[in-house]
Amino acid sequence: MHSRTPGKIRGIDELCTDEGVFAVLAIDHRDSFRAVIPGDVSKNEITQFKSDLVSGVGSQASGVMLEPEYSLPHLINNGSVKGSQGFMAALEAQGYMQDPWAGPTTILDGWSVEAAKAMGASAAKLLLPYHPDREEHCETQRGVVANIAAQCAELDLALLVEPVAFGMDNERRSEIVLETVRQLAHLPIDVMKLEFPGNPDDPDGWADACAAVDAACPQPWVLLSSGVTFEAYRDQLAVAFANGCSGFTGGRAVWRPATDAPADARHDAIAGIVSEQFAELRALAVATATPWRMVA
Repeated sequence: MHSRTPGKIRGIDELCTDEGVFAVLAIDHRDSFRAVIPGDVSKNEITQFKSDLVSGVGSQASGVMLEPEYSLPHLINNGSVKGSQGFMAALEAQGYMQDPWAGPTTILDGWSVEAAKAMGASAAKLLLPYHPDREEHCETQRGVVANIAAQCAELDLALLVEPVAFGMDNERRSEIVLETVRQLAHLPIDVMKLEFPGNPDDPDGWADACAAVDAACPQPWVLLSSGVTFEAYRDQLAVAFANGCSGFTGGRAVWRPATDAPADARHDAIAGIVSEQFAELRALAVATATPWRMVA
């Protein structure tokens, strides 16, 4: 595992609770965020919605995942993101949902690792379409990660990589996530953000799947929610935390009730069920997740 500089260590700590685990609110969605909000919403309305989510969850979130189209620098300027909260800045351009395998991951036009660092990001985040069966594409994607990692190293900025195998067959889920980790683990990645490695239809195999990923991953790893229900995400996290996972980056599984609520009831939904769900996951992480410094 590559050594970390004090700047990277400090950045990771900024994203964690005092116990050293990740309890991160993920709202770096763009195309997918717009898709789940009813009606034709404007850019300003999306920014306000994200601001309301961050403000509503508040100090329960040890950190937040943001992006430069709707939330950066907007949520810094309006004070939604507090000085005590670290944030990850998404680097990738949108459009990959149409065909994740059309080409390598690209950085959003007008955005860069340097710009994220200058804005005060604790870490850069790179979403990486990645499926081990696509060997040529994987080789290219590893090159993308190496390039971005070199830029992050030069700027002393931590890097979180999120490999996603779009359209993954649940029967092969454990194999695919594990092989993905094996192929990326040697790269200078500071934190892995992973899909749940267990087959949703085989809970008896979840612990072994998570333990195998933990054994193969020298970096701290956190679990994304993949749009599952809150209850499913909570159950997955409980098993992942018991097997080496260092926290969570909760997206739709946590804030979906706010998008489901009528516009005039969103504030109540955020202040109520969204905040309560997030608090429940944070408490679970603090009690049972592996502090990242115990891994690194």
